[in-house]
Amino acid sequence: MDSSTKRAYAKLNLTLGVLYKRADGYHALDSIMQTIDLFDTVTVERARDIVVTSTGMLLPYDNTVRRAAELYRALTGRSVQIRVVKRIPAEAGLGGGSADAAATRNALQELYGEVDEKTLLEIAAKVGADVPFCLKGGTQRAEGIGEVLTPVRGMKLHLVVAKPAEGVSTKKLFSLLKLPRTMPETTAALKALSDGDLDALCPLLYNALEEPAIELVPEIGRIKADLLALGAKAACMSGSGSAVFGVFADKAAAEQAQAGLSNVAFSCVCESN
Repeated sequence: MDSSTKRAYAKLNLTLGVLYKRADGYHALDSIMQTIDLFDTVTVERARDIVVTSTGMLLPYDNTVRRAAELYRALTGRSVQIRVVKRIPAEAGLGGGSADAAATRNALQELYGEVDEKTLLEIAAKVGADVPFCLKGGTQRAEGIGEVLTPVRGMKLHLVVAKPAEGVSTKKLFSLLKLPRTMPETTAALKALSDGDLDALCPLLYNALEEPAIELVPEIGRIKADLLALGAKAACMSGSGSAVFGVFADKAAAEQAQAGLSNVAFSCVCESN
């Protein structure tokens, strides 16, 4: 085998609570994370040096895909050429960079298979806190800085994801964050997911970063209001933004809502997976 192609699935934070700032400068989190069927495609081929190219979006030189490949090369001496087809928008809180790194790691392992699983997970955590989740996917409770994962039962969600043109500066966002903040009702949200009870789940969607993010990028609040006006049962920002997702009763309602959106830089209809 000379090449391997993997899908890199985006994620949403159905809930996101910020507990406190740790001594190492990171924030302790408690989140329910969910993969969705919006994805990038990553193709890895054997090569003499690491080369990364992309279509759909220009990647900076120091990107997560390159970092994952360089960490793998440091252990194995293997180099690869990597092609990324981007569909997940950047600066959205959808984990696109982390998903691409996870797909790169999986493709490298399929090509070479020379690193044990424990070391691979350590590589993932070095690239980014969301990469371990992107390796596992599905529905997970994420704690620590996002790397402590517990698989939980999920449910089918019909979604519209939309993003304004402007992203959110993570550094500015956390500078505005005042702790302690209201914490999500994680236990109740996990039960609603386990029961497949959409009506119980929707009021429990929560993101502690949403309020300060709207201070920085007011369009986030406008898109959230638009999704609710277009029939979403609930709407919430994902991660550190600036993407917002709306939850709908079915795919037809989601498609109708997306058609009614205006003044957004990106939107898609998708489902949990």
